[in-house]
Formats: sequence, structure tokens, C-alpha cells
Amino acid sequence: MNDSQIWAALEPLYPKALDDIPVDGQWLRPPFADDPEGRAIVLNDGDFQFVVVDREQGGVLYVCEDDESVIASSLDRLVKIVELWGSIDRDAVGPEDDDDFSRVTKSFEDELKRIDPIAAGPNEFWYLYAEELTSEDYVDIDDLEVADDDDDLDDMNELGATEQEVRADSY
Repeated sequence: MNDSQIWAALEPLYPKALDDIPVDGQWLRPPFADDPEGRAIVLNDGDFQFVVVDREQGGVLYVCEDDESVIASSLDRLVKIVELWGSIDRDAVGPEDDDDFSRVTKSFEDELKRIDPIAAGPNEFWYLYAEELTSEDYVDIDDLEVADDDDDLDDMNELGATEQEVRADSY
């Protein structure tokens, strides 16, 4: 698969729809450099994360250090997956609670299995991403900002207590 064929699939998605895919980095335009395995690098984070297109098989892979996972088994399926993900990511009202979020995630997973069973497989990109989002360890940025504010208050309260102890000792 040459750069023109790859770009023919990616160009309609570039950059807005591709930016919806939850990976860090810059989506690239042709000519595409090859990784050591001869795959076209279509996204690079400038460090150790890449998205590559297998020039022989057409699969789209997420590469992070030594780990690889399938984003899409082909460029045609990538287009469908990006459209599906984008409709959830951009168009859907955010889930109000964990149950709503679980339903949205489950709906995406079910549709992904229909569109691209390989990409929906365990330990592949979308499976791992959905698992991360539904993990109890996942923290929403808004929650993190509130937590940081609370931590700042705790720090100030501790500082105040220390100052009071110092003042009491000086009398």
C-alpha cells in the first residue's frame, strides 16, 4: 500500500475526525516515513507513541514502546470506526452518571464488534481504552481540579496549624 492509497482513506478524516481518536500526537500527511517494520507512520507523538498503517495488510496499529494493538483491521474499517467514535465523542450528550457512561461504552463496543471484530478483540486498542474509561482508577479532569483545590485547602490548613503552634511556643 503506497502513500497515495493511505492518504485517500485518511484525507476525508484529516484532521478533525482523526483528532477524535484518543491518542496523543500529531497526525501526519504524506509522504509517510516508515517504522523499522516498513509500516507507514501516520501519527507521531514525538516520543514513543505512533499510529502506523501496515503497507502489506492495511491494518492500523497503535504502537507504544514495545506494545502494539489494533485500532482497525483495515483503512476502510478505520473510517467507519472513526465515524462511530466521533458520533459518540462529539454528538452525544455526556453521560450523567456511571450507568449512562457504561451504556454508551457498551453501545460503542457492540457496534465495534459488528464493524471490526478484530479491533474489538481483547487487548486491542479500543478494548483497552474502554476498559480504562470504565476503570475505578479513571479520574475525570473536572474531578481532578476539585481534588486539587481540596488538597490546596488541606495544605493551607496544615500550614495555619503549624503557624499557630509556632506562635504558641513563642509565648
